[in-house]
Amino acid sequence: MGVARTEETSTSTNRKDSFAMGSDGPYYKREKTFYGFDFARNETRAVSDSEDDEGNNDDAKRLRDESKSFYINGCYRESVLRYTEAIRLHRESHSISSGDAILAALYGNRAAALMMTGAYEGAADDCHRALQCTVAMPATGGLDSGPVFRSKISCRMARALLKAGNVWEADKAFDSAIGSAKEALQLVAQSNAGAEETRAAEKILNQSITDATLGLSDVKRYRDALDGATKIKADNANKSVSVAADRRNSVQLLMFINSALSVSPGSMELHERRVNALASLKRWAELGNHCERLAAEIVKTDGIFTDDLAPLNPFPDIKAATSLKPDFFERNPDNAADPVALRILSPKAVCDAVMRLPNGILPLYLRSLRLEERYTEAAKAGASIEMHVNNSKHRGTRGIVPLAWLSNERDKLRRTMSWKERGDTLFRNGDYERAATKYAACLTIDGDVSQYNQNALENDDAGGRLHAVLHCNRAACLMALKRYREAVKECTASLRIHTHYMKAILRRGRCFVMLRQFNEAVAEYERYIRFVDEARSSPQNVNSANNAACTFDRPIDITDAEYLKAKQELADVKKSMIAAAANAQKQTQKQAEQQQNWYNNNFRKAAASNAARRRQEGPGRDNANARKQQWYDGQGGAAGGANQRRWDGFGGTAPKKTAAKKKDAPAGTSASAGPSANRASQNRKQQQQQQQQQQQQQPPAPPSNLDNVHCHYTVLGITQTASSAEIKKAYHKMALKYHPDKNSEEGAADIFRRVKMAYEILGNDQTRISYDAERRRGGRR
Repeated sequence: MGVARTEETSTSTNRKDSFAMGSDGPYYKREKTFYGFDFARNETRAVSDSEDDEGNNDDAKRLRDESKSFYINGCYRESVLRYTEAIRLHRESHSISSGDAILAALYGNRAAALMMTGAYEGAADDCHRALQCTVAMPATGGLDSGPVFRSKISCRMARALLKAGNVWEADKAFDSAIGSAKEALQLVAQSNAGAEETRAAEKILNQSITDATLGLSDVKRYRDALDGATKIKADNANKSVSVAADRRNSVQLLMFINSALSVSPGSMELHERRVNALASLKRWAELGNHCERLAAEIVKTDGIFTDDLAPLNPFPDIKAATSLKPDFFERNPDNAADPVALRILSPKAVCDAVMRLPNGILPLYLRSLRLEERYTEAAKAGASIEMHVNNSKHRGTRGIVPLAWLSNERDKLRRTMSWKERGDTLFRNGDYERAATKYAACLTIDGDVSQYNQNALENDDAGGRLHAVLHCNRAACLMALKRYREAVKECTASLRIHTHYMKAILRRGRCFVMLRQFNEAVAEYERYIRFVDEARSSPQNVNSANNAACTFDRPIDITDAEYLKAKQELADVKKSMIAAAANAQKQTQKQAEQQQNWYNNNFRKAAASNAARRRQEGPGRDNANARKQQWYDGQGGAAGGANQRRWDGFGGTAPKKTAAKKKDAPAGTSASAGPSANRASQNRKQQQQQQQQQQQQQPPAPPSNLDNVHCHYTVLGITQTASSAEIKKAYHKMALKYHPDKNSEEGAADIFRRVKMAYEILGNDQTRISYDAERRRGGRR
């Protein structure tokens, strides 16, 4: 079999991931079926007929065989070069015609190799040339002629156009491929070919229809993603949204762009939009990695645009890369120690990369180098761009490149390096205040403000490794100055940029310890230790693009000494937390005892003061205790004199029987009423009038301390959340202590009265609820 048929059935052992511009993603295997069906026999006959006349045919055949071998082994660049040489030799030895099947097969095979290198526009152009070579092929006849080949080449051209980002032309090409395949199926059905050849032709054509149909679904997916991205961008422009909402929209925008890029990895416009989306999210490490991987994919096309492909060279004045290798990001993709997402180019390789990136990406790429503290790479990349643009030989080849941003970026790079180094020097010398000020000034270089807000959480950071480190360094300065609360804010600002920044986590935990916020400190230490344990148990997960939140101070980089020190600090923090809890409990108990003593003292003082006031008011006070004392003192009673025996209520005589009422006594008078009883009643009224006059003449007594205690909870010495059992227990305890029969101290009877009143209200659930509601409204205290 010839070259075309052999490459049709071959499989590649070096298929790359879907990011690679040279891969066909899920359509890679189908691309292998796009070579012409049985064109090798036709090609062999054409060669054999003319090899006696043209000596170059042997060289062309040898080159085709070498191209096939290189393609099978995954050396697509060498395969393209061999096909180019074979096409040149064939064109020199044959006149160009629209029915040259050999030249059409060469173009079609080179288009497949160009797609694998990522030169999608060159592949589409070769497919177009191959179709032009089949214009004069008969519409009817052998199965190895016209329609079968044209359907497959049309499908390949549509796929190349789609990958290059020419969606509208790809849509038309897919439709044309389906039409050509259906037309070829009709020819196959009407032909007199053998059964085996017919089945093979139908299989290839049906596969072409399937591939074209899937291509149309990809076109629809691309358009949907692009429409979604356009809608989000329009919404952000027309509405004023919060920072959080703007970030969510940017994440959705990036998702739509990634979806479109999976369909069209060769669209430089989509790559530029993705870089802008990453910049808006301040994901500078990912931005730099994307630009460098894009440059590595472009390097695969170095040197292939020769001879008839020269007009398609996107960088005609750029020399071949010497330091940037095209497989730099493809070697050992499963290496946990060197994950692809964390690989960075050397300074010399960066100089090769910037020469191949579009102009719209260059400013953000150089900024990402500075914000990720790759100062050497940023300086050399800027110098390479300026030297290339200023060279009169290359002037204008990259279009109009404004250099204002380049000088501005160079100035920011100089200030960043100088101020940060100055801050580090001041910190090493112990001048923490000035070091913190210098770090703050460095943080304002990328902002629109000239002064740093001391509240780190209110500053709008540019993000990246640089700002995370600057915040963490300021936290170290503030910790040395014992300004721990400000240090916590700086650590938090650093962790907002890189959530797994281990040094910032540890410093924030230590600040919490100094602030005696032990629960927060324990959480930080446990988080630190958990990250390290997870990294050591499964390093492949930690190094993945999704989990590698910090690319420079990762959990996997923590040494055993640092890990053990953190665990010891955690144990010390837990001990301190237990001791602090015990001290707090003691303080609470002490305060409760002091409060109870204050209540008891207040009651005693209030009771004594109240008793003294009542004694000053005289025996005329209308209460049971005063009347009882008046009786005992001989100021009342039936005997009319002093009673020497307090236990004898009748003065040593038996109680006299009440005389029967006289029948003729007037209504309202007693049977024993007489002149003596009337005189006694008049004397008592005179005494009461005299006492009232004396009270009116005397100044009002000061209010009793006991009267100021209005809260029934306070009277019983309980809290407002006490249960019914606790209320009952407190009442019995105080009633037993202050009952008049048990306690003869002054004021005990009044305290007992207040205790009883409090229990009557609080001991009943309904009255207690009403009382609490009145207290909340302010009616009682």
